[in-house]
Amino acid sequence: MLLFRPLLLLLLLLLALATRQLGHAHYTSGDVVYHALPHFWTGVGFCPAGDINHGGISGALEAPEMQLQLRQIGALPAGAVTHIRIHWLLELVQFLEYSTEGVPQYDYEKFDRFVDMLQEQQLSPVLEFMANPGHVFTANPERNWFLWEHFVKSIINHQLARHGAARLSNWRYETWNEPDLRSYNRINFTAASYLEYVQAVRRGLSKAGGRRKSKRQQQLYRALRGPAGLFRSEQHHPFCWQLLELCNQQLSKCPIDILTYHRKGLDGSATEILNGSLALLTKIYQDYPQLQQLPVANDEADPVAGWSTPRDFQADVRYAAILISTVMQHWQAKLAGGVMSQLESISHDNAFLSYHPYEFSQRTLLAHFRMNETQPTHSQFVQKPVYAALGMLAKLGTRAADLELVNMDSKHSVQVLRSISGNGVAQYMATIFLSPEQAGPQLTAYHHKYTLNMSIANESAFITELLVPHSTDPAHVWQQAGSPAYPNATLREAMRRAQTPRLYETGPIWQYNSELVVNSASLPLPWVMLLRVCSAAWPKLKRPQQLEIVEVTQREVFIRWTEQSRSTQCLKSYEVWFRERVGSEWLHISMDWHLPYPSFQYAPGPNGSVNGFYKVRGVDVFNESSAFSQIVEYLEL
Repeated sequence: MLLFRPLLLLLLLLLALATRQLGHAHYTSGDVVYHALPHFWTGVGFCPAGDINHGGISGALEAPEMQLQLRQIGALPAGAVTHIRIHWLLELVQFLEYSTEGVPQYDYEKFDRFVDMLQEQQLSPVLEFMANPGHVFTANPERNWFLWEHFVKSIINHQLARHGAARLSNWRYETWNEPDLRSYNRINFTAASYLEYVQAVRRGLSKAGGRRKSKRQQQLYRALRGPAGLFRSEQHHPFCWQLLELCNQQLSKCPIDILTYHRKGLDGSATEILNGSLALLTKIYQDYPQLQQLPVANDEADPVAGWSTPRDFQADVRYAAILISTVMQHWQAKLAGGVMSQLESISHDNAFLSYHPYEFSQRTLLAHFRMNETQPTHSQFVQKPVYAALGMLAKLGTRAADLELVNMDSKHSVQVLRSISGNGVAQYMATIFLSPEQAGPQLTAYHHKYTLNMSIANESAFITELLVPHSTDPAHVWQQAGSPAYPNATLREAMRRAQTPRLYETGPIWQYNSELVVNSASLPLPWVMLLRVCSAAWPKLKRPQQLEIVEVTQREVFIRWTEQSRSTQCLKSYEVWFRERVGSEWLHISMDWHLPYPSFQYAPGPNGSVNGFYKVRGVDVFNESSAFSQIVEYLEL
C-alpha cells in the first residue's frame, strides 16, 4: 500500500446528509436522484476453437484449459458474470438415430455434463439454437418446420426434468447467431426457411413443459431473443431485416421477445459502441415503429471487431477502462429515454482462450499460457485488468444516479457513477471514478477536490481500490521480464500479485460534512477507482460456500469459493488458510495478498505440498471476520 502513496493523495473525511425517498423509483441523497439499477452488463461470450461438429466442439469445451478458464470466470464476485453465450454449444447434443416414426433421437450426455459444470460455477447459458447434429436439418430441409420445433422442445423438456423450471428461468434463449453471414449459415437458410426456423423455435419453447395455466407458471415463460444480427445492408443481410418486417406487421405474432443485435466500436472507443447502437435503433424504429415496444440487447458490445487480432490496449488497464465506460454510457443513455430506453442488456465477447504470442493482447478476460515444456503439459491463467473491472462493477448498488462528468481542465473530465443500496440505518454506497479514455500510460497535471453528497447513517467505514497502469497490469510485469512463452513460478506469482485492484485506503468515517479529495496529478491515465462506504448496520459477511480446490499442475492448485453478494459488498479481502495434516498448525497462506475476489492460486514451490486441508473466510471494512468455510481436504494424485 505504501507504494501507492506517491501516486494518489486521497483524504477521505466524509459522507453524510440524510437520505429521503422521492417516489417509488427515485431516491435522493442531497440533490442526487437515484434510479433502480439493473446490472445489465453481466454477459460474456466466445466461439470455441476447432471443427464445427460434435467431435470438434465437445473436444474444445471439454479440454482442461477451457474447464479451468470457465472456473476462473465463475470465480469473479457474485453477480459479475451471470450468463455465458457460446456459439455452437448445441453441437454437444449428439444425434443417435431416427425412430420408426422418423423422429430424431438425441444423446444429451455431453451437453448435460457441460451445463452442469456451468451451473456449478454460478453461470447460466445463453442457449443459441444453432447446430446441425447428425446433419438432421440439411438432410431434411422440407421437414425443418417440424424438426426444429421437436429439437427445441426435446432439449428444454430434458433439462426441465433434470433441473426444474426455476433454474431454467435463469437461462436465455436465442436464435441462430448472425444468420446472414455465410460463415455462420451452415444449414443454407433462405429468407423463407429462416423465418420458418425462427417460428419453429418459438413453438418449441412454448410447447416445452406442457401448457402453463397458473400465474406462477406464466411467469416462467421462456423469452426468445433474436435475431442476433449485424444489421448491415438490407441487400446483403436480408434475413434479420425480414424478421423485423414480419414483427412490425403484427407484433402479437412476432416470434421474438427481445430484439438482439451486434454493434462494436471501430477503433476501441466506448462512445463508438453506444453511437452504433443509437444509429441502428433509430433506423429500426423509423422503419419498423411497432418494435419500439420490444426490449433490446447488444450481444457483442466490444471495442473493436476481431477478437484474435492483437491490440496493445486489450492487454492492460485501457481495456478495463473502456469496458467500464461502455457500461456507464449505456446507463446514461438508458436513463435519457429515447431509443435506448428499452435496453435490456449488453454482453461482451471476451471469454476466448488467448494463444501465443498474444497471451495478453487478444480480446480476452484472461491471459492464457500453454506450458508445453512441462510433463504433462498444462495451462496457466493470469487475470487481466478487464477481469478485475467486471469485479468492480459487481460491487455497484441496486440504485444509481445519472452519470456525472467532472471537468478536470479544459481537455479532461472524469466520469463518476454513484450507486446506493438500502434505506435508513442500513446503507451501502459504491462510486466508480473513471479517468478520461486516453492512450496511456501518461501523466496529466490536474487534480480535483470532489465532494460526494451521499449519506451514511451511524457508524460507517470506507474502502478505496484502484486499477492503474503498470501497478495493476500483469502484462507490464510480463513484458518487463521479456515476455517469455513459459513464465516460471516466480514470474507467475509476480503477475498474479498485480492482477487484482489494489487496496489503497480503508478505515472508519468519524465525522459528517467532510470531503473526498483526489489529487491525480501523478496518476497515469487511464485509471479507475472504486469507493465503497458501508454502515455498521449493513448485513455482515456470511461464511464462504462451496470451497473447491482444482489441480493446475503438480504442486499447484486453483482455489475458489462462492459468495453472497449482499453480504460481500462490504468485503475488504479474503483469507485462505491451510494445514498439511490433522493436528498441525493452520497457516495463513494468503497473508500478504489482497484478495477482493473469491479465488486464489496456491503454489508453495518445489519443497512445499498442496496436500492437506483448506478453509477460507472474509474480512470486512470494519476488520470483522466471517465464519470460516467448511474445511476441504485435497490430495494430489
